[in-house]
Amino acid sequence: MDKTGAGAFVFAKANGILGKSFVGKRSQLLFNQKSLSELWTLLFRSQPPLVPEVMLSQQIEENAFSDFIGKYVKFINMYDKPDPVLVDQLMLFEGENLKELGAALCKGETTIPKLIDLGQFSSLNTQYWPDIEKITRGTAFSWYNKVPGIHEQQQLEFKIDIQVCRHLWESALKEKGEAGQALLDLYRQEFIIKNIVWLLRLRLFYNLKEEEIINNLIYVTDKPNRSDPVAAPALKILEWPLDEYEPWSNWKYASLVNPHIEGQVWQIDPVWIEKRNRVQISRKASKLFHQFPGEACALIGWYKMKNFELSCIRTAVESIRLNVNSDEAMDAVGLSDIAMPQGGING
Repeated sequence: MDKTGAGAFVFAKANGILGKSFVGKRSQLLFNQKSLSELWTLLFRSQPPLVPEVMLSQQIEENAFSDFIGKYVKFINMYDKPDPVLVDQLMLFEGENLKELGAALCKGETTIPKLIDLGQFSSLNTQYWPDIEKITRGTAFSWYNKVPGIHEQQQLEFKIDIQVCRHLWESALKEKGEAGQALLDLYRQEFIIKNIVWLLRLRLFYNLKEEEIINNLIYVTDKPNRSDPVAAPALKILEWPLDEYEPWSNWKYASLVNPHIEGQVWQIDPVWIEKRNRVQISRKASKLFHQFPGEACALIGWYKMKNFELSCIRTAVESIRLNVNSDEAMDAVGLSDIAMPQGGING
């Protein structure tokens, strides 16, 4: 199907799927279910399998994820020549597959691990298992050509993450027009807040030195310095007080900060920032999808909305298993109705 026709067709199909998905206000339905069986029926419109609860929870998550990836891959397949930005989005899962392969080899496993099915868009030569050099040969990850030692694995996985982020960023930079700018803005906030949350966790819980923290930030240029568009905002707060509300109240991302209650001890909460950002990213994704119908970037908006739905499904599963009430479960993914302060000037 040619680009114009495919774009219109894909948008119509994707929009129809969203109408039946658990995004926006419909996401609350996930947290109204009283059992895993009810949640299965809501999601898949069929009777749940007669399996133990632990297995059912796993099957719900696996089926939801497979459905999400499968639909996205199917959409890309509808194009005679899919836009690179759509294929590039799958590099995130290609990276996760490589991590699984590396971890299995590091442990000395002889059976290839279960991987995310990317169809024809997978570049890893898994038929050569367990030869990691042949598996990655000719791919963007050809540098990953030997089995990692137990102490190397985490470092290599971080290198994969950096490469994926840079690839997505560069892919968005190539997109023209308002849709391309909207996609770049979405990635920018996603990567910036990921860095900020990680930096705060390292400061609060690990007490790492400044240099160690900087070395753990993602970046899209040559290094994580104050010139990098996704590392710079995190570096700016590197020395901000963690228990003083005032500087954070005027921060560019103040809308994500946990509120201050008069008379109570306050401390910046990275978990709060992370969950509020999920909602903001989902809203930006919705705007991207609906504002640019038929354009390739719009499908990335659909992808992000469905990915947020997946997070909600996983949280709903855990809340039912652990008997957590629906309000707490919804709050865990940022769906609470707590009023948030607006972004200030202390960017």
